[in-house]
Amino acid sequence: MTKETVVARVLVVLVFAPAGGLFGKAVAAVAAGSDWWPWLAAAVVWLVVVGLAAVAVSNRFDEHR
Repeated sequence: MTKETVVARVLVVLVFAPAGGLFGKAVAAVAAGSDWWPWLAAAVVWLVVVGLAAVAVSNRFDEHR
């Protein structure tokens, strides 16, 4: 397994799977007729926070090269 494959699998498990689950909860809430926006907001916040963390880590590694 290449390094890129490992990184891709980690991204799917740690980033996109939780966000997908939160989006799925929003869709289920719409179908049930309840409040959906907290789930959607949580998914967006998750993606933004993880994206900012990824940028910070990437910049940190670039400084040490």
